[in-house]
Amino acid sequence: MAQQLMSYRVDYTRNAPQVVNWRPPQKPRDGGELAWLRRDHESGHGPGASGGGQHTSARGFDVTVDGTPPMARVRTERQLGRGHAVYLVDDGHGAPLGRITYRRRPFRRTEWTVEPAVGPVVRGRKGRLFWWAVWWPCGMMLSWVSMIVAVLGEGDGGFGPPRRVTWRDESHRRQFVFRGIADEYQVLEEGWDPRLVSALVGLHQSFDPSDGAPSGGWYRG
Repeated sequence: MAQQLMSYRVDYTRNAPQVVNWRPPQKPRDGGELAWLRRDHESGHGPGASGGGQHTSARGFDVTVDGTPPMARVRTERQLGRGHAVYLVDDGHGAPLGRITYRRRPFRRTEWTVEPAVGPVVRGRKGRLFWWAVWWPCGMMLSWVSMIVAVLGEGDGGFGPPRRVTWRDESHRRQFVFRGIADEYQVLEEGWDPRLVSALVGLHQSFDPSDGAPSGGWYRG
């Protein structure tokens, strides 16, 4: 089910459940297919995973189109801590599409590793080192100020840390990227299964939701 280069985003303007939108870049922004992100409240989270509490990294959801079986299913294979988990992605019938690993460590950038059933393993880390170096001395203070202003009702929101993630293969070639400012995911190389990419989008947005998401993100909302 390989596709040509695509762009993805999560549309938070619709009623729950939320959706993943994929489309060729040349199409209008409102074009393309829509697939629902449906949280599986009753699924087990796999061996080594604990329940779905607020601080757990366990996840279970489907990527589906109304009236059809899931196009992709995401289940937690192992939860190794509050900020470390491995997720299995299959095609809804049990055939594996890949594995995604999430790892968040103190004072290090959050890391995402994608191991497709067919294709190169890629890794991405949240934010660029340069912008983190700028944000730590300057941006953190601005984020506190903007948060206080927002609480007082005089602002529109906070000022957050760098969010961009670029997934690269072992040869350091870019495969796809999340552009934090645009809240858009772009596939830069052909051959990626849109079902696996959609699962990654849903996972990523469950931890780092874009503007307009419900409080706590779509998975918690």
